[in-house]
Amino acid sequence: MQRGAAILLLIAGLAHASQQAQGAGKSAASSALSGCPPGASQRPAGQFSHHIQQAIRKAGPGGMVRLSGEYTIDQTLELLDGSTLCSDEGATLTWADKDRPGLMINATRAQATRIRSLVLDGRGIAIKGDGHAIEGNLIRNVQADSPANNRWGERHGVFIVDRGDHLTIRNNIFTQIVDTGIIGHNVHRSLIEANGFVDMHEGIHLFSVANTQIRDNTGSRLRAMCIEIQGDNLPGLVVERNRFSKWHPAHSSKAYVMSVVAGLGAVIKDNVIEGSPDMSAGLEVGGDGPQVLDNTLWDANLVIADAPDALIKGNKLVRASMIKDVNRVTRGRLLIEGNTIEDAPRVGLFADEWGGYEQVTIRGNLIRKKLTESTIDFAAIVASPFRKQPVLIADNVIRFELAGRKRPVRAVCFANAGYQGNLQGMQVNGNTCDGAGVALFGDSNSLGGHIGVRYQRNKLMNLQNTITGHTDGLQAIGNELSGVAADHAKLKSP
Repeated sequence: MQRGAAILLLIAGLAHASQQAQGAGKSAASSALSGCPPGASQRPAGQFSHHIQQAIRKAGPGGMVRLSGEYTIDQTLELLDGSTLCSDEGATLTWADKDRPGLMINATRAQATRIRSLVLDGRGIAIKGDGHAIEGNLIRNVQADSPANNRWGERHGVFIVDRGDHLTIRNNIFTQIVDTGIIGHNVHRSLIEANGFVDMHEGIHLFSVANTQIRDNTGSRLRAMCIEIQGDNLPGLVVERNRFSKWHPAHSSKAYVMSVVAGLGAVIKDNVIEGSPDMSAGLEVGGDGPQVLDNTLWDANLVIADAPDALIKGNKLVRASMIKDVNRVTRGRLLIEGNTIEDAPRVGLFADEWGGYEQVTIRGNLIRKKLTESTIDFAAIVASPFRKQPVLIADNVIRFELAGRKRPVRAVCFANAGYQGNLQGMQVNGNTCDGAGVALFGDSNSLGGHIGVRYQRNKLMNLQNTITGHTDGLQAIGNELSGVAADHAKLKSP
């Protein structure tokens, strides 16, 4: 088998494996690579960049250039409107000198170009404008040491300059890249799908994104974030079915796996994140009205940043917590519903305060915790202060399990973090708390923390005590106690 054909098969196999990790048949780009599209084409007269450029000019706007074999590139290839640069046999384009300025391919002065089934070694692609498609390529070994602003674009696999509309970037493999696989500004009506990112700084980093789908991408051995979305709160962003795991040894402990902190009604769903215990977070969400649905996180927290009208529903966290961070919200609601949190390290769901939300509802979540020899203390839900409407904590199920625990542990279902009545009016209704014979239903850390707080129709089972600390001022209606050793808070109704 020729070397070029072997490389093409390698790319196809990597792309196929990337899609299989997401589930076969879910991606619109599930077919294997097929080389150049049908049609008339030009072939370069030699194996250097000027030969390819001559073929591009000869093909003209809308023309196709077929490549084969290995090419040495010492100047940026400039595409024309509608140019297709592709290979049926797995052509490799190698940048001649990493200290030489330039990109492998430039499509910032053209529209609707297509780059397909190529191996680009040493430099990446710059695009701008409408209708570009980058499909089935292997982009590797982009190690340009050029931090200056005028050469910053040389550090990435695909650089979307200023604005990109109706872009298609799919089935590519990005590997050994000093900075970012795909980076860009003002990306609208585009598809970034079924790409694989291996051994680089960041996978996808976009600013100001609208009506764009980022789906079925995979990543491993990254040093920072896999997907990062910043900028304006624009509509139509969907981030779904991406999967990231197996981090680079130099991964920053302060970095997040995915950060989507911009968008209007952004949908972030069915993503799978396998983190590590030293990560700051697996998924950070913000923007206006994000819907965070059915994601799975291992060893990496879910962090809610500035996110008015956020819906956090159906997510599964294993050895990870859900945390509210950055309290600059001044409006909107927050609903945290139907999530499962298993074996979080110190706290299941926590906020230092709920900021300026009009209403916070924590409803129908399942929190489970095994108490082991390494457990120091644990709080399933921390009832934190609020500024506007009282928080509602309803219909949650919290279960503790003893797993070889011999020494005492401070474990509570609800930790009351209020003081001087600043949780007044909060309702804790219809929750189930099973303390495995060692936990508390709740505690209070300050005088006046329970003033006006209502505990109603909760089921308390196998507890050492109901609530410890200062409990004056609470209201208790219709709670059921079973196997509770002490009822300091007098939660049992007469």
